[in-house]
Amino acid sequence: GNQYIEQYAVNRKKKSSVKEDRRLIRTRLIPNFGNIRVNELTKAHVIKYYHSISHTPIIANRFLALLSCMMNLAERWSIRPMNTNPCKYVDRYPENKRDKYLTMEKLEKVGQAMRSLKDIESRYALSTIKLLMVTGCRSGEIIGMQWEYIDFENNTINLPDSKTGPRTIHLSPSAIEILHSLPKQEGFVFRSTRQNKKLTTLRCVWKKICRIAGLKDFRLHDLRHSYASFAVSGGFSLPIIAKMLGHADIKTT
Repeated sequence: GNQYIEQYAVNRKKKSSVKEDRRLIRTRLIPNFGNIRVNELTKAHVIKYYHSISHTPIIANRFLALLSCMMNLAERWSIRPMNTNPCKYVDRYPENKRDKYLTMEKLEKVGQAMRSLKDIESRYALSTIKLLMVTGCRSGEIIGMQWEYIDFENNTINLPDSKTGPRTIHLSPSAIEILHSLPKQEGFVFRSTRQNKKLTTLRCVWKKICRIAGLKDFRLHDLRHSYASFAVSGGFSLPIIAKMLGHADIKTT
């Protein structure tokens, strides 16, 4: 596990992905496979555990993908014989894909809910959610944004790093208006009013908005799906939408 993290993951994966890999290694790999030598791990071992967690198919699939990657590396590093990956040909569990997105009617209700909270909740938190709605960005990209990333002359945000590496986000007039409404201070655009640092989470504010708007089981990330849905309705092609969302692979789009 340590060899995988230090010699592979930290050099090739995002910090958030490395953190998740560490968690899976600590909570899944070590307790269930820690007493088995790498070159003695068999498909029977893998299938037995994989089937035991079939009630959580997403976690099971993420763990199997991680273990398969580790076994491939073990072959490359001469810890296992070549072409003996025990995860090969183990069928992944189907995952219930989320298809949630806002209709225009529900979007209007969200807007009304946000207006009702404007004197109660942080303007930074509400403005972050507004910008998520009109850019389709990942929440981490917006929360971590700094003023130096914004090019008002060309109406773009130039992120030095994102889930898929550096990327440029083109801003609509409504997005520019949101940014111009905020006080320009050095550092992070969206701040925690208590600590004068960047926002750490929007979960509590978003739950309030959903409760007022009557939305059930709707995640903040689903705003990104809504953005993509409106782009499809607007006639944009999949390659363009992939670029707008910052997807490295059009299959994801």
